[in-house]
Amino acid sequence: MIEAPPAPGGRRRVGLPAFALAFVVCAAALLSVPAAAAPHVRPWMPSDMDSITAWAVRARSMFRTNTGDSLGGTNYVAYEFVGKIGRTLLRSLGRGNFAQAFAVEPVIDSLGLDTTISTDPEMPYFAVLMVRNPFRSTADVTGFLYWYQGQDLRIQGVRFTSGRNVFMRVWRTGYETKPYSWAIMENARHGSGPLLLTLLRLSQNGYFWMADQYPGHGPDMGGPGDFAFADINDDGIPELVTWTIGVQDSLFITCEGCPKLVTERTWTERDRGFEISEDRLVPSPYSTFLLFTRLLREGNRTAASRLLINPTRVNEAITNGWDKGGPRGIYQVVNVEPGQTWPHWMVIRRGTGKDAPSWAVHFVVKDGRWIISDWIREKVATSSQVQVR
Repeated sequence: MIEAPPAPGGRRRVGLPAFALAFVVCAAALLSVPAAAAPHVRPWMPSDMDSITAWAVRARSMFRTNTGDSLGGTNYVAYEFVGKIGRTLLRSLGRGNFAQAFAVEPVIDSLGLDTTISTDPEMPYFAVLMVRNPFRSTADVTGFLYWYQGQDLRIQGVRFTSGRNVFMRVWRTGYETKPYSWAIMENARHGSGPLLLTLLRLSQNGYFWMADQYPGHGPDMGGPGDFAFADINDDGIPELVTWTIGVQDSLFITCEGCPKLVTERTWTERDRGFEISEDRLVPSPYSTFLLFTRLLREGNRTAASRLLINPTRVNEAITNGWDKGGPRGIYQVVNVEPGQTWPHWMVIRRGTGKDAPSWAVHFVVKDGRWIISDWIREKVATSSQVQVR
């Protein structure tokens, strides 16, 4: 079993009465008939249901009596029973129906267990089943990897951090000794915790997976956010692109609900795993204004003027004091264009108190980038009346 650092998991239980219903759901998912034919529902009943039910009873009993949150000692036995249930159900689907592996999850959960299954539609002979202790939300999580080697459905247990909001991709590599890579992301799609990457490589003989990267022993994804796998250079191997909240400029604070800085990172696969190939702030009106004031503070008027629709207004910006630093939070974004996640204007105040100057700064996209089109001096509420963060 491959080890990785633990973290609290979640908890979800589905009552036993749902067991029969789960089979109906799975039967519908597996049904494949011509469009013109009348649907004929065949119940999907695995041949080893007596064993599955007995394993589930033992697993629940052992989960309930497990001591501590680790997978060590006898604690792991309960997870192994669930892993066997998953393998039995997946085998009952048959190799040709492995793309329907998601149908297994409601069946397992209807037995009073807590699991999540994930597959890659582009590589249908791989699946991962995350198993959590339904009675201890803080207990470690085991992910069971399933993959076909010929007609043999193999299984391997791997320790994961949360096992929540899981997304996976599998692809062929260019390495003879590591023919396949298997990337598993946790807390994906706006999960509550940071993005977590586990990168596994298949042994040359196809018998087991080796963890080349995992939480605490791999790249820091940068916190909560979103991601996508994309074959950017069309070489058959996907790159990983992540979007997380960027590091805030200490001179600026923003209103609740105002757009934030977003950091985009592109990760490429190398022999030892994913490594960063690009790190940048996603261009936006907010990041444009931050860059503009920073260039002014650095005395780089030429570069700053390129961010203006009218470059001659750079002198007016200096008159506004935008070339000056100050204490933490001297600039406050107090309002933005309502109802727009990519606002074209924002109200920015410099200083505090009722006499602090404020401007409505407007932006446009020109030649593929955001630039400042105008700013208008205006009076806004004082800092005691506007909620900022």
